[in-house]
Amino acid sequence: MSWIFLGNIFRAIFAFILNIITARWLSIDDFGLVNYTTSTIAFFTSVSTLGMNGIITKNFAEDEKNTSIYLSTGIILRSFVAGIFIIGLQFFIRNFNNNEIKISNILFFQSLGMLFSAFDLFIFWFRYKYDAKFVVIVRFIGFGVSTIIKIISLVFFKSVVLYSIGISIETMIISLLLFIEYKRRCSFKFLFSKKKAKKMLKLSYPFIFSAVLVTIYGQTDKIMLKTMIGNTSVANYSVAMTLAGAFSIIPVALIEAFQPEIMRYKILDISIYKKRLRQLYAITFWSSFVYCIFITVFARLIILVLYGERYMNAIPVLVLVVWYSAFSYFGGINNLYLVAENKTFWVQLLTFIGVIINISLNFYLIPKYSSEGAALASLLTQFIANFLILIIIPQLRENFYIMIQGILCKDIGLNEISSIKKYLRR
Repeated sequence: MSWIFLGNIFRAIFAFILNIITARWLSIDDFGLVNYTTSTIAFFTSVSTLGMNGIITKNFAEDEKNTSIYLSTGIILRSFVAGIFIIGLQFFIRNFNNNEIKISNILFFQSLGMLFSAFDLFIFWFRYKYDAKFVVIVRFIGFGVSTIIKIISLVFFKSVVLYSIGISIETMIISLLLFIEYKRRCSFKFLFSKKKAKKMLKLSYPFIFSAVLVTIYGQTDKIMLKTMIGNTSVANYSVAMTLAGAFSIIPVALIEAFQPEIMRYKILDISIYKKRLRQLYAITFWSSFVYCIFITVFARLIILVLYGERYMNAIPVLVLVVWYSAFSYFGGINNLYLVAENKTFWVQLLTFIGVIINISLNFYLIPKYSSEGAALASLLTQFIANFLILIIIPQLRENFYIMIQGILCKDIGLNEISSIKKYLRR
């Protein structure tokens, strides 16, 4: 856990600085364009993962001797789908988007990241083996090289196309180093198992659908803003989202670190399993709450100092959207519970409900309130889909009660300090 925290913190700090440099160096229009293409790629990336990030650790825990087959089968499936999407995306852009070469080139170089990210499955194997240190080092190397390329593209060439190349290079370097190290430690061949593929897809298909839906109500706001208002509104909204998401290093690291423990103890000890969930909800909620209060109070000063007067219209957006991000972290924890309980069907249903709510609210609020409307739509969607709806559906009420117990810090082991210290050291 400490290594995941360390890696996420350093990466988030440098990514945050790079985002500020990019926003200041590019015109508002180009900055909005980069964020628009990133949102477009996110739709395809959500499908190309095939939902395997959410279930691969469960496969390792249940059938550890065949981890290599699960990995190779998953990589082959994901690479095939990514290749189809890269070709299809270019065909669509060149034939149905007035042949805009600049957008086409940016999308092409960014979409290569989908192909390289197929090897991300190795990350879950290293974490499963409690070797997060290596993953952190590899990610930092990839991010460092990518950052240098991005800065050079901005400072010397002022090119958003070259900037987009740096995005995919990061994924390529990380994937290559992960593959080399895994092959050094274990015997690995690219073997495709039809039986394992069916097993993985049967478990992951709800997450494919869910990932698409999550991306829709996570990225639709930017795409709708560009379509209805323009690139400037996308730029302001993206600045607010960056600041709101700067805190994500903590809840994301927690969810990643707790995932192997939760899956193991679901099989070994149900009481510890539920305690881990309560602990995760408690830490995530209260740390997010403190951050939201801080941003709400100092939003104006933060944007003025970091981004300058050009982005002052992002202030009301930030005040709203920071609370959206707090509820979005609950969704990641809810998914862990649903996987562990073999209730993956509800993942797609909850997400579908969220999409309907989000798109409806965006259509209504964006024309009236522009970026602030998109922020409010996102906040209401996350609150309903990741919190309120759990009490409405009987099959999910246990998850709701565990969440509430965590928020109230009930039975999270505060009287077992020595045990928690040992767990964290491990």
